[in-house]
Amino acid sequence: MSNTIPQRSGVARGTMIRPSLRRTPETASIKESAGLPWGCVLMPLAPATGIGSADTDRFVPIGAEEVPRCGECFGYISAYCMFERKAWICCLCGCKNDLPVRYSSSSARAGLEEMQRGIVDLLEECVEVEDVFSTELKADERPAFVAVVDVSGSEELVEVARAGILALIEALPPSALFGLVTVSSTVGVFDMRSAFPHCYNIPIPDEGEMPTGVMDVLPADCMMVQIASHKDNIAAAIETLTSTSSTLPANVPRKNGFGACMDSLLESFETTPDYRCRPHTRTHPLRSTPLARIHTAHPT
Repeated sequence: MSNTIPQRSGVARGTMIRPSLRRTPETASIKESAGLPWGCVLMPLAPATGIGSADTDRFVPIGAEEVPRCGECFGYISAYCMFERKAWICCLCGCKNDLPVRYSSSSARAGLEEMQRGIVDLLEECVEVEDVFSTELKADERPAFVAVVDVSGSEELVEVARAGILALIEALPPSALFGLVTVSSTVGVFDMRSAFPHCYNIPIPDEGEMPTGVMDVLPADCMMVQIASHKDNIAAAIETLTSTSSTLPANVPRKNGFGACMDSLLESFETTPDYRCRPHTRTHPLRSTPLARIHTAHPT
């Protein structure tokens, strides 16, 4: 797999997008006739490209919420869109949108960071915290984490996941909030507010979205507990994690609710005040809060 995006005119290198081929098919018909699988890996948490370089210093930073989005598909305005005198045409769906004054001329667009070709880094509104391990953090400065654990694998692999999450708890700031969710043929949501953690199981449909959302069963302020005051409860809940592979009859089709669970979690956090999500599957430096970082563990 190539480590760079295709090198066409003005397209910058970066690790945020890694295509499977060194050349991108220009049209769908060319892709089909080539007979080769094409795709790309997106890394939303990859380091920002070119920070501190002469190219980026000449642009005024802009927040993601300030960039116009298409009224039809919500795609962002970019250098790949077409522009008319009073409108811009979305490069994804072809919808015509009103053109803000900021983008009214080609010379003005040439000096805007969000209108450059290639990878564009935008600022996201966040609360900057100097020390996330401080004991004096305000309520809106505490980071939040949700561990989503696939327990459909073997008991040995689930044990590895248990050990990893226990180690994670030791490494996280005491002020951080933590939630625990399991996925297999059902989605399990843990209530860790008492010394005897309870798990609510949500059935997984054969297809489509979950009939009941994760936070319809347990709201965020009940699912998320502070590590400092609930550490023993969290550890007790983690120790109850067991494999479900041996409990299902051999003739029963196996289902896994990981995708439906993640969709429900992301949608719930996006609509919950004071939470913003960064889902990822690897350890990431604590940078800014409040965030709901969703860590996932797959023992399969």
